[in-house]
Amino acid sequence: MTLFYIETYGCQMNKAESSTLVSLMIEKGFCETKDYQEADIVIINTCSVRKTAENRVFGRLGFFKRQKRFRPLDIVVMGCMSQRIGEQLINSHYGIDFVVGNFNKEKIPELLLHKRKGEKGLFIEENTVIFPDPFPEESNPAKAFVTISHGCNNFCSYCIVPYLRGREVSKNSADIIKDINRLTSLGVLQVTLLGQNVNSYGLDKHDIDFPDLLKMIVKETDLKWIKFMSSHPKDFSDKLIDVMATEDRVASWVHLALQSGSDRILELMNRKYTSGDFKEIVRKLKSSIPEIALTTDIIVGFPGETDKDFNDTLDMIDFVQFDDAFMYKYNERDNTLAHKEWVDDVPDKEKVARLSKLIDIQRVINHSRREQRVGKVYEVIPERLSQDGSGKVLGVAREEFMVLYDGSEDDFGKIVNVKTTAANGSSLVGVKV
Repeated sequence: MTLFYIETYGCQMNKAESSTLVSLMIEKGFCETKDYQEADIVIINTCSVRKTAENRVFGRLGFFKRQKRFRPLDIVVMGCMSQRIGEQLINSHYGIDFVVGNFNKEKIPELLLHKRKGEKGLFIEENTVIFPDPFPEESNPAKAFVTISHGCNNFCSYCIVPYLRGREVSKNSADIIKDINRLTSLGVLQVTLLGQNVNSYGLDKHDIDFPDLLKMIVKETDLKWIKFMSSHPKDFSDKLIDVMATEDRVASWVHLALQSGSDRILELMNRKYTSGDFKEIVRKLKSSIPEIALTTDIIVGFPGETDKDFNDTLDMIDFVQFDDAFMYKYNERDNTLAHKEWVDDVPDKEKVARLSKLIDIQRVINHSRREQRVGKVYEVIPERLSQDGSGKVLGVAREEFMVLYDGSEDDFGKIVNVKTTAANGSSLVGVKV
């Protein structure tokens, strides 16, 4: 019995691809372990969006290199780092056996199954995109990710993703329906549709657009909840808002990346919308869907960002009142337009100060938004038993916030109604009704 251990860094798409790979490995006779010390094979699914993500991977590679000194161990590196610096990785001192990029991940089980002693391989050529079958989440089989598109055509000036995942390719809508029907037959209640920009789904082929895909899923499947990410503000259409407002099974949650509240910085970022455009989308969403939850991404310290630009961002988060935000300081990525054209001229000390201020303000907003939801009833999918030993259940609402409530293991695989009674830390507390 050959045991494999997998670590995943980065976005939800990476998590979905790791989940699929686990299932493919098991189909080939491998067994997964959650203990790296037991593993015969270590697979690291990597991210290149930020230097910090790559640095964590280098640290782990150093760790597993030391493990390899004392026992037989195959190391596989996959994902965006492999696509970006594959030659460097395979020729490094880390003892990596296979480096597999974003267009060859489905080869990994066969590569390992037929691996010869001492064999190494680099697989980073850009091939036709293959959409593997999705599987229920290992940690919660009531949920699943379904990738509906691969790649990105937006070329935001700071972002390396289009260079690593290629141009946008949409999965056929009929195949998406088949995927979802298979998942619901396995007990899946919620599917999150994934793409670098789901809003542009279907534009690369003569198929339906994204709002029509949502309507098609509602009509042709029994799926209870439909979520999606990520959405780009530049093409978040009125048609999409209307579908979200009228189709109850489309969840009341949008992750809409702001990145900056400054029009000047947004233009330099090549985001193709203004702060006014963003505010108008928010107004329409809140008017059409009063319980909508909004989350976002924000970058501080982009080249040339002034105090005024940063204050524009603070004004925007005050206006929107995001339920949550992922906030980062800018770091350069090789080969992006920002790296080529502009000096990274905001001192790191200033970036850290701005990020700290932004986080502090958003933390207050987060708590305020949760308090506004106290006393209401929400549908919740149980995730796991609370780790504090209280016997309570932690679940996720349709609006994507976490709820801790008095429940039992009998709730798993179901949708339960919970009345919220308090806001506590990063979640809400409630009772089942």
